Amino acid sequence: MRFYTLILIFVITAGTKSVAFQDDPWIRQVSPVSTVLLNCTFTDTLNGWAAGDSGVIIHTSNGGNNWIIQNSTIEYYINDIFFINKRLGWGIANEFLLDGTTILKTTDGGNLWTAQNFPDSSKIFRTIYFLDSLNGYIGGFQGTIFKTTNAGSSWIQSSNDSSFFSAFPIAKFAFVTPEIGFACGGQIDIAGVIWQTTDSGLNWKAEAQSPEPIYDIYFKDPLKIICVGGDFEYGAQIIRSSNSGLNWTYRNLGLFGQGQSVDFRTPDEAWMALGFSGTWAITYDGGNNWIEMFTTDTTTLYSVVFPDSLHGWAVGKDGVILKYIPVKTGIQNYYTDSPDTYFLNQNYPNPFNPSTTISYSIPGKEFVSVKIYDVTGKEIVSLVNKLQEAGNHNIYFNGDNLQSGIYFYTLIADGAIIKTRKMIFLK
Repeated sequence: MRFYTLILIFVITAGTKSVAFQDDPWIRQVSPVSTVLLNCTFTDTLNGWAAGDSGVIIHTSNGGNNWIIQNSTIEYYINDIFFINKRLGWGIANEFLLDGTTILKTTDGGNLWTAQNFPDSSKIFRTIYFLDSLNGYIGGFQGTIFKTTNAGSSWIQSSNDSSFFSAFPIAKFAFVTPEIGFACGGQIDIAGVIWQTTDSGLNWKAEAQSPEPIYDIYFKDPLKIICVGGDFEYGAQIIRSSNSGLNWTYRNLGLFGQGQSVDFRTPDEAWMALGFSGTWAITYDGGNNWIEMFTTDTTTLYSVVFPDSLHGWAVGKDGVILKYIPVKTGIQNYYTDSPDTYFLNQNYPNPFNPSTTISYSIPGKEFVSVKIYDVTGKEIVSLVNKLQEAGNHNIYFNGDNLQSGIYFYTLIADGAIIKTRKMIFLK
């Protein structure tokens, strides 16, 4: 029998707080480390990595049932870790702020990590992001951005505009297409900044969008973007765009803590880790209203990720690892934690050329559609549009007629959108 902790949450609606109760859907997993874990990433529901202080990298290949320590070859802070598939990944590490940056890389899932010092020791980077196996970006202090087109063998500095805000620290990257991307960051008590590029990261323009730093950025779809941040004095904040970054709206949530990391479990439900406050901010309506909820044991969390609607992980202080277990609540209807669930896997391979496989499962006999869209939201092709039996299903898709770029595929059952995922086609 599984037991859940009953905890108190506060609903933030129209500037007021009301009280509600909810079962805690997170459980602790056994962690092999006690040092702080700053970031976690999953390429699917089985394979994940977390990294943090003292050169720690841990890995699971079975959905967190077991975590093992990998040899990063270094003994200092790993600020960010990024994988594009279960084999190929990178990390960014700093020993001291004056001693430059180390870039980590693995091509075998972390069994072997190689460490390379960035040539210019005056450059301090804190985040790394890759579009595919070759093209990636690093960003950090003084708004510095570098780009690689050869998997990190060499780096070229991007051009940043001359605005006052362009020299603020960068915290995260996110790209909606290979050409259009965003970065976020800022300086405490001065401004939260969003950078944008429209030419694959060669040039960036910075604009202040909030009074406090922005730590994470998430694309709900090619048009809708949510950024989170804040500080200990003014609390958590969100910055949103509904038109691909042409315009932004800022909102202070009135919640104690900093928005360190955010990810959506479903199109409407998102979890935001608020760091040192030991709380979550949660939305069930796509980000319009947020509730506050204590984390398991009120632990400090820095990173959260949902590879799909049924699986999620969060990491933080003292090596803590939390796993999301769906439960029924009075606030939101969750899918049950059983084999009879909706499930949309990440296509494999990804990136692909020219073909890839999309697999999914449905719990009952239903009318199912699987559609592919481009970044403008235009439907490219309907792969499935028929009544299907319960169980697992696979689709073989050939993209010969597509242009290189980012596409989205969506599973729809009985008219309801179940999950949307991103895939990359490279000719």
